[in-house]
Amino acid sequence: MREDGPITVYYDGLCPVCSNEVATYRWLDRRGRIRWQDLAASPDDLFDLEAAYRLLHVRDCEGILHVGFAAHLLMWQHLPGFRLLAWTLRRCRPSAYVAERIYLWLTARRPGLVRRQRVAGGSHA
Repeated sequence: MREDGPITVYYDGLCPVCSNEVATYRWLDRRGRIRWQDLAASPDDLFDLEAAYRLLHVRDCEGILHVGFAAHLLMWQHLPGFRLLAWTLRRCRPSAYVAERIYLWLTARRPGLVRRQRVAGGSHA
């Protein structure tokens, strides 16, 4: 995968945890290698919005969509201070497996998603 073009990170701007995390990443992205798209402010109709609220979505410079922990790894490899972590997790499968399980557990319980589910009557689209 090429790393020379910008990637697009789709995030839930109504989630306080997500917004704080993205604010940190934006600060680190001083070279402007990442486009940030708040799905709460301007939804993207190119993929399932409910799925995008559940898991991070990142589109690489070739237009390929990465979802969940793989999306985090792609984003991290574009951020100083996280490149080594992304590189290590890509090469150490047991650590990546554990990190992905933790990510999925935390993501299912994040405040923005829980709030959206309550508003939708508890449905899981």
